[in-house]
Amino acid sequence: MNDIETILRLDAIRKEFGVPGTSSLRLVLSGLSLTVKRGESIAITGPSGSGKTTLLNLIAALDKPDDGVIEFRGRNLAGFSSAELDNYRNKSIGLVFQLHHLLPQCTLLENILVPTLANNDKSKRAFYLQRANELIRRMGLWEVRNQYPGTLSGGECQRTAVARALINDPDLLLADEPTGALDQANALKLVELITEINRADGKTIIMVTHSAEMAGRMGRTVDIGTL
Repeated sequence: MNDIETILRLDAIRKEFGVPGTSSLRLVLSGLSLTVKRGESIAITGPSGSGKTTLLNLIAALDKPDDGVIEFRGRNLAGFSSAELDNYRNKSIGLVFQLHHLLPQCTLLENILVPTLANNDKSKRAFYLQRANELIRRMGLWEVRNQYPGTLSGGECQRTAVARALINDPDLLLADEPTGALDQANALKLVELITEINRADGKTIIMVTHSAEMAGRMGRTVDIGTL
C-alpha cells in the first residue's frame, strides 16, 4: 500500500483533561499513533475510560490534541481554517453516537436532512431529498419515514442516525458504541448495515465498541491500549 491510500494518520497523540499542576489533571491518551487506509473498517476496543470516545472526538475535530499530529488526506487538521474545519466536520465526517440524538420535533425524514441545512444551494434540495429517500429505503425505514422519534423503536432511531450520518456522503463514518443501547437482535442488524455500507460503498469506518462479537464483524480490531 502506498501513501495515497492513507485517508487518516494520527501520530504521537497526547490528550489531557483537567487543570495542569493539580490533582484533577488526567492523562487520557499518550503517544497514540494510528494509520487508517481508505475503505478500512476498524473496531476500537478497550475498557471504559481508556480514551475511545476522546479518540473519535479528536478525529472529528470536535476537540484538539494537546500534542501530536492528525492528518486527513495528508493535511494536518491543525492547519485548517475555521471554514475548512466546519466543512470537514459537515462533509468529510459522519458521526453516530450510542444515543441517537434525533430532534424530537422533526420527522425521521427531516432528521436525516438536518446536516444538509448548512448548504444554501437551493438547487440541491431535490438531490438531498432523493438521497434521503434512498437511505431510508436502504435502512428499512420507508414505512415510518414521516413518523417522529418518540413513536419509533430504538433500532429504528439508530438506523435513522446512521442515515443522517451518511446524507452528505462523508469520507469517514465514526460510530461511538452505536449498538450500546440496543438489544442483541437490533445490535446485529445495525452492525450488518454498517458493514454492508463498508463493503458496498467503500466507506471508511471506525467503530468504538465493548462487544467482541460486534468488533469481530469489522475488518480490523485495535485495542486502544496498544496504540
